[in-house]
Amino acid sequence: MPEVVHLDMESVSDEFLTRMWETYCLLEEETYPDKPLTPVDQQIATWRSESTDHFRLYRWAAVEGDEVVGVAVIYLDMAQNLDNGFGRVAVHPDHRGKGIARLLAKPVLETLEKENRPRMDTWVIEGSEHAGLPERLGLKAVYISRDSGLKISDLDVDLMDSWIAKASERASDYELRYVDSPLPDDIIEDFCKLAEVMNTAPREDYEAEDEEITPELMREYEQMVHDGKGVLHHCYAVHVPTGEFAGYTTIRTKDLEPKLGEQWDTGVNPDHRNKGLGRWLKAANIKSVLASHPEIELITTDNAGSNAPMLGINIEMGFKTLGSTEAWQGSLAIAREKFGA
Repeated sequence: MPEVVHLDMESVSDEFLTRMWETYCLLEEETYPDKPLTPVDQQIATWRSESTDHFRLYRWAAVEGDEVVGVAVIYLDMAQNLDNGFGRVAVHPDHRGKGIARLLAKPVLETLEKENRPRMDTWVIEGSEHAGLPERLGLKAVYISRDSGLKISDLDVDLMDSWIAKASERASDYELRYVDSPLPDDIIEDFCKLAEVMNTAPREDYEAEDEEITPELMREYEQMVHDGKGVLHHCYAVHVPTGEFAGYTTIRTKDLEPKLGEQWDTGVNPDHRNKGLGRWLKAANIKSVLASHPEIELITTDNAGSNAPMLGINIEMGFKTLGSTEAWQGSLAIAREKFGA
């Protein structure tokens, strides 16, 4: 049987992470066959940047000879949502059916218990051969995420211009502003308050607390993105008469993966909705990012399957489904009991 090793991401060698990346590439090809694979240097930079004061990350690898035959990960929020812990196990396609998933699940469940997380969650590809595994641990399907990609060659620029024109007429007392990370000190508090609008996004049956976005948390997150060789490109709308921040959208670019952009959050304050701000923000920001990063060929995003308004905007923009992931959540104690059985 393979050996399961805990990985210290600060000291593990690039050579070992390259072997782990090779396994992740096989898993990615299974999951999203139409999505380009992340270059190894970008993936290593991302892995090394993920653990911060606010977010704790554990990783394990199952090693057999020189090959990484399985991987496991835990993500924990250390400041809020302390009842939840995310854990996931994946096994090399050529080494399934050998009990490797069970070997990796043991430290995942034990560590979640040591961290006093009464609930655990995980995700699987909807309809995959692994879809029954969380159910056998007593977890319940709680959330569907649609993962989509927009080929820039398919982007209708005239449509984007029409959204910008219509919104500027409907929302004539608003203006858009652009800023890259890190956020300037004079706007970070207002921007963080605005970012909490994402607490109104659909969660379906997923249990979680509303998140408080503080300037300290934002700075930590920006540093993580920076250490992962990335930049956040924000576009936000301001209600000029009051100076209130009304909505925003964010795209991340990565230095070592220049052909890919990632559409992150888009949110509009409920007091400022039904004015076309969502379309205006997304259209204006994608044009701005493409102007400064013309090498981008694909932009990816994900949305709750129940978030019809945002899915509608993305579909109009030309985003096409890459796949769907299913989140599962439930009692850690029950999962431990069923695992032991």
